Amino acid sequence: MLYGLMDCNNFFVSCERVFRPDLEQKPVVVLSNNDGCIVSRSNEAKEMAIPMGMPFFQLKDIDPLGQVTAFSSNYVLYADLSKRVMSILSDTVSETMPYSIDECFFTIDADHDKATAIAASIPAKVRKWTGIPVSVGLAPTKTLAKMACRFAKKYKGYNSFCAIDSADKLIKAMQLVKLNDIWGIGRRTIKTLNKAGLFTAADFCNLSEEQVRKLLGLNGIRTWQELRGEDSVKSETGLEVKKSICTSRSFAEMVADIDDLRPMVANFASQCASKLRAQGSAANIVSVFVASNFFRSDLQQYSNICNVALDEASASQIDIVKAADKGLISIFRKGVTYKKAGVILSGITPSNTRQLSLFTQSEEVQNQKKEKLSKLIDKINESKGMNTVHLASQLPHSGKKKNNDTGATVFLNNLRRDHISPRYTTDWDDIIKVKS
Repeated sequence: MLYGLMDCNNFFVSCERVFRPDLEQKPVVVLSNNDGCIVSRSNEAKEMAIPMGMPFFQLKDIDPLGQVTAFSSNYVLYADLSKRVMSILSDTVSETMPYSIDECFFTIDADHDKATAIAASIPAKVRKWTGIPVSVGLAPTKTLAKMACRFAKKYKGYNSFCAIDSADKLIKAMQLVKLNDIWGIGRRTIKTLNKAGLFTAADFCNLSEEQVRKLLGLNGIRTWQELRGEDSVKSETGLEVKKSICTSRSFAEMVADIDDLRPMVANFASQCASKLRAQGSAANIVSVFVASNFFRSDLQQYSNICNVALDEASASQIDIVKAADKGLISIFRKGVTYKKAGVILSGITPSNTRQLSLFTQSEEVQNQKKEKLSKLIDKINESKGMNTVHLASQLPHSGKKKNNDTGATVFLNNLRRDHISPRYTTDWDDIIKVKS
């Protein structure tokens, strides 16, 4: 069996270019929250030696003429286009195993030649139907598929598709690939291998299993086996169950009023609850933290965290938002201007095996109603867009839309997004207007 990997090229930048074809072949970057750092670059921006993670304010040093077009992160747009790309892949192959917002492993239930032909057709198909350029790699293992995909993306001669499906191709690939380009080998691991005189994938594969075990342990053996063509990485079709879930944010402008802070914390708590339900879990502890701006020595400094224990583990945003609000009220201090806040869920257990409280039987009907309500909210928000249905406590008290936010969200997130693009595919007000 062959594994494939589809990887969207410079995904955030590509999403922006779908609706701005005038930016093709021009340097483009996408910024992190609050327009802080560069998190996605076009190939043209990479050629200008603009590093990943560089603070946005330093861009003018590399680009004094302003040739680079910058966009604030538009995650609603990116998530919607990702869903469309993954849908096309799902309709084309036998099984998909999503790895991230812009990567997905897959298998094709067909003989070698037919599977190769189908995989090779994916880049053109996705580009034609969505406008997003993708690269595809095909190989006997997931690690080798990652490697093949890297070749497909790096070298134009592959036409966005590369297959490592023979012994000769495997030997050649092993000689070309450096250790830091191998999936599963991190910075610390590279240092260990370099000290042992190993620098390429071929050097690593020439070790014996016992040598690998001494250097890297069991995880190293799995990577070694994968590079030798042995399928050793277990397929994970479900979501990883996290032991804690956090949603937090630094604010563009500092907040001093608790009435402004409460809806933000309610939003964070609601997002945590949504993530919790997505992995089929419930949480016992809701933690809220706040912090002032520690870079402002002229202001009063303060930070605190409050843990609120639930009587019974829950995944309902009603319970979690209420607990988060209770925690915020207990640690809020007047006279402090806050720069950051967040919510953390812990004590996570599977929702079908959670420990019930002494009074659960009398509250069973109410709990069932909350679960049904949560499932309905998730279903609506999944099809109509995030926060289509929400709690009233998630809104600012004015309930008005923010004028400086294209897409006019009613949620008070206090984010700096000076370069945000429209939500072309999810907001009626942002649909492209074609002039006759």
